[in-house]
Amino acid sequence: MQDVVKTQQKPNPNGRPRRRKRNMSLYYLMLISICVVIFLILSRTIFFNINEYIVDGNKIYSDEQILNAGGLRDGRNMYGINLDRTAERIKNSLIYIEDVSLRRKLPDKFIVEVQEATAYACCEYEGSRYAIITKGGRYLETEQLGPRAGMILITGMELKNVALGEEFESEDENKRNIILDLLESISEICDGKITSIDITDRTKIRMVYEDRIDIDFGSSLDYEYKLRYITTIIEQNLSKEDTGRLIYHSAAAGASFIRKEDLELNEQDKQAAADAQNNAPETDEDGEEQSSVEN
Repeated sequence: MQDVVKTQQKPNPNGRPRRRKRNMSLYYLMLISICVVIFLILSRTIFFNINEYIVDGNKIYSDEQILNAGGLRDGRNMYGINLDRTAERIKNSLIYIEDVSLRRKLPDKFIVEVQEATAYACCEYEGSRYAIITKGGRYLETEQLGPRAGMILITGMELKNVALGEEFESEDENKRNIILDLLESISEICDGKITSIDITDRTKIRMVYEDRIDIDFGSSLDYEYKLRYITTIIEQNLSKEDTGRLIYHSAAAGASFIRKEDLELNEQDKQAAADAQNNAPETDEDGEEQSSVEN
């Protein structure tokens, strides 16, 4: 009788166990996806509803004004709020808001941090009107009938499209860029010292320092160096009572200062010379004095 040897069958790689395992993986993936969808729905409906708003940095506007401008109210879902769109809505609605930062603080707080705009300069336009602008050149007030005390008065800008909340523009784009650069540097180097800027001719900019020293600034070339140099001269070489004109020549030649009394003497001398020339007797072609004879 012959012995029969049984051989063990190898599992079929294409058999049912492998298919069952693949079906279970698909089942778990679908289950996880459903759970994620349910969580997202709940997070925007039931979970993370706002119970408290924290507003910081505001002095001009109240908390209620800022929240209303952004459409922010109690009970809103914090993940249903578009942060960028809401911040832009607040800035567009409230002129004196320069920047807005919105943050979620789990589980139920929403933080609104605002940076309020600061009126920095007053621009003359259309001959007799004035507009208040920020350091960055955004209009805060328009249609003013006179310059605002305590702000830098800017003349010669040739403004166009003057409107609240908009960035100021000039018929000469170079003038706009120059003024923005100057205002930024003035705030860093000599804040509160420059009282006016005349940019009628942008190659011959003129400024006034503390309402007592006229500055022939020249062009905007090397404006930061010029501001620091001129400020140093005034603060270290002149007294608080000195008045007159400071003329910037160049980096090599430096600057010169003419006191007010000397300027007045020069003007008197010029006027005297002009009067003498006007009163001088007329001469003929040979240089001899002519006389008039009355009949």
